Amino acid sequence: MSSLVEKAKERAASEALNYLYDAEIIGVGTGSTVEKLIAKIGLEKDAFSTKMFVASSYDTLIKLQSLGLKVVPTEFLAKKPDVYVDGADEVTRNLMLIKGRGGALLREKILAYFSKRKIYIVDYTKLVNVLGEKKPLPIEVIPYAVGWVINELVKRKLNPKIRMCRNGKDGPVITDSGNIVIDLYIKIRDPESLEKELKSIPGIVETGLFINLADAVIVGYPDKVDVITP
Repeated sequence: MSSLVEKAKERAASEALNYLYDAEIIGVGTGSTVEKLIAKIGLEKDAFSTKMFVASSYDTLIKLQSLGLKVVPTEFLAKKPDVYVDGADEVTRNLMLIKGRGGALLREKILAYFSKRKIYIVDYTKLVNVLGEKKPLPIEVIPYAVGWVINELVKRKLNPKIRMCRNGKDGPVITDSGNIVIDLYIKIRDPESLEKELKSIPGIVETGLFINLADAVIVGYPDKVDVITP
């Protein structure tokens, strides 16, 4: 990855810290830009030592705990997170997002929905005019239904491909919730309609379309940040 993109990620992560200082419960997503945010939180442990963190994945959980931060389970957490910070694979200027490259889309969407504020941090390469322009749309599917779901997606010309592991494990990517990730290689002209269509297929647990789930997107550039709001 180029040094310019790395600088852009660093700037976005630094800006995101400003949204966290007043929060009591902080939801944290998954991905390379979020890793930079976690590292910056670790450098300011005194400011975050009394706060509670909720992780969207085991990967994020391990990273937060390794810094000595307090990570709480969601199962019996009555209070909603005050803020949720995450990355994104693609973002449009009207705050439509594709997420799920890290395979944590179901838990990420749950956290986003139940958090009081939703903030996303991306570098400038993630901005697109149309979702699906650069990245596929992930969906999370129950293993029991995978064969039927794929056939259904092929019939609808949604170009599905099971995501396969690249490192450390052979076979398909399995999410922290035990499901399989299928990527759809399509350009998305009508995200709301596609979301409804996909959710109507039994076996599809969640999609990587994040619609009306962003209060702000912080876009990092090598020399500045741009904050997009509704």
